Amino acid sequence: MHLLFFDIDGTLAIRKDVPEGNTRALALLKEKGEKTFICTGRAPIYANSLFGDQVSGVVCANGRYILYEGKKLFGKAFTPEELKMYTDLIDAHNGGAILVSDEQIIPYHLDENQVEQVKKEYGAKHVVPYTGQPIYTFDIWYKTLEQRDEMMNGPLKEYLVINDHGGHGHGDCSTKDFDKGSAIAYCLEYFHVDKENSYAFGDGYNDKAMFRTAGNKIAMGNAVDELNELATYVTDDILKDGITKALKHYELI
Repeated sequence: MHLLFFDIDGTLAIRKDVPEGNTRALALLKEKGEKTFICTGRAPIYANSLFGDQVSGVVCANGRYILYEGKKLFGKAFTPEELKMYTDLIDAHNGGAILVSDEQIIPYHLDENQVEQVKKEYGAKHVVPYTGQPIYTFDIWYKTLEQRDEMMNGPLKEYLVINDHGGHGHGDCSTKDFDKGSAIAYCLEYFHVDKENSYAFGDGYNDKAMFRTAGNKIAMGNAVDELNELATYVTDDILKDGITKALKHYELI
C-alpha cells in the first residue's frame, strides 16, 4: 500500500480551479485502492468541500488536523497560552487573521471588506465570532506589502513558516513544532506504511515539511527553488499535467 499526499494551491488546484487532469489522476488512484490525502494549509471545511469525495482523507491546517474517510482522525489545537501569544504578535504589527476551527472560521481584527472576502471564500454560515472554539491554525492578513514583510520577518518567524498567498493580502501559517511533515509521520505510523512507500507533491515553502518526512518528494514545475533542491523528482507545471506525469514516472497509474 502507498500513501500519497497532495498540496492544494499550486499543486492540485489554482484557487478553486482544479485542472481536469488532476481530477482524473485522483480518480485513477482511487480505483487502484491507493490511500490519498490532501495535505494543505487550508481549513478543514475548505479542503474537504473541494476534494473530500475524491480522496481517502484530508491533512489540513498545515498538519494540525486530519480527517480520514470523512471523520476526524487527529487534531492538535493551540493551548490558550499559545493562541494569546500569536494574537499578541499579530496585534504588535496591527495585522489581522482568520482563526481556523473544526468547521468554523473566526475573523480576528479584520475590516469589513476583509470579512466579506472571508465569507465569499468559506461561506457566510461558517464565519462566526470567537466563543472559545478549538483553534488549529490561522492565516495572517495584511493590508500592505510592508506590513506583510514585517509580520513574516518579525517575531512570528521564530515559531512559524508563513506561506504567502501570492500577494493577495494573506498567508497561511505552519507551526514549527507540528507541521505537514509531522502529520505524514503520524499517518505512516497509523496505517503501518513504510516511508519509502509514501509520496508528497508540493510547490510552496510550507511543503518543505512534507519533503522532510515523505520517502518520495515530488516538486511541481512551478515550485519554489528551495523545494526543487529537496525533491527526488521535479515534474511538470500544474497546468501541464505535472501530477499525472509524476504518477506515471513512479508507475503508480
